[in-house]
Amino acid sequence: MTMKKTLLIMLSLLIMNGLALNAQSFNLKIGLFHPSMESDLWQINKENLAFQDQDMVEKYYGMEYEHYLGRHLSFSIEGGYYENEHYSFYRDFEYEDGSPIYQNLALKITSLEADFKFYPVGHRQKFFPFLGAGIGMYYWKYEQWGDFIDFENDTVLEDEYLETSAYTAGFNAKGGFVFRFSQQWGISFETRYLYLKGNLSSFFEGFEKLDLGGFTFNFGVNFFFR
Repeated sequence: MTMKKTLLIMLSLLIMNGLALNAQSFNLKIGLFHPSMESDLWQINKENLAFQDQDMVEKYYGMEYEHYLGRHLSFSIEGGYYENEHYSFYRDFEYEDGSPIYQNLALKITSLEADFKFYPVGHRQKFFPFLGAGIGMYYWKYEQWGDFIDFENDTVLEDEYLETSAYTAGFNAKGGFVFRFSQQWGISFETRYLYLKGNLSSFFEGFEKLDLGGFTFNFGVNFFFR
């Protein structure tokens, strides 16, 4: 299944769930996702390639349907998307003629999350903070391609392509605040932490689960229907 088809399916499910919930708030989000990158495959790539943590920081797009369960509690469904490609080369190795040994990597994550939010002062104020947590299903794809050094044989494998894609369950926690300018709309700021670890394919035999989690810092525009 292509990423485009997966995104369309997940967004369709999001819309249908939002309608079924009789959504009372619709929130559009844009932010930056900072992957934690704490598993061994990320560490090896950072050691060998001209590659750092900040190279995988990229925009996150999300939209959320929210249904209030009372003054202090709500249930929401959120769909989101992140994608980044980094073109790199080996840091300390090169071909005999001095040319770089290129190797690149990419990560894509499409998310569908169900969350509960708690509003300590309610959601009818001009300014109100919130805390939230929930579970989600994530379609992700990790790719690595280019020229690979086989350190056991001191050879270079040219034009190789390795990839893993899967659906994986994960958890998130978030906190933030909303400025409600009128009955109809407001803006929000949110910090979200994602815990997500995925099994790698046989291309990456011997590696531990890939760390796909991290922090997202979002700005949102909120539309209220009650």
